[in-house]
Amino acid sequence: MSKEDIITLNNADYVILDIIENAGEKYLYVVGIDEEQMPNGTYKYFKATTENNEYYVEEITNPTILKTVVTLFANNYYQDSINDEQAA
Repeated sequence: MSKEDIITLNNADYVILDIIENAGEKYLYVVGIDEEQMPNGTYKYFKATTENNEYYVEEITNPTILKTVVTLFANNYYQDSINDEQAA
């Protein structure tokens, strides 16, 4: 599972925009896509698990966990933008 992979959950397709790991857990930031694989404006956060070499995802609905995950992705994005500026 990596960035730009397409995953399906509940008959909806999503593209992985970013992946982070925190405290041994893997989280995904995704956007829904339509039949032409174009973004449809539906952004979600998923928790990913691996079992028997297969990936499983579930949407994060717990508000406390969601707040933490959103903060982690925001910090990750901020760090990436700083690194991009320094490389230029």
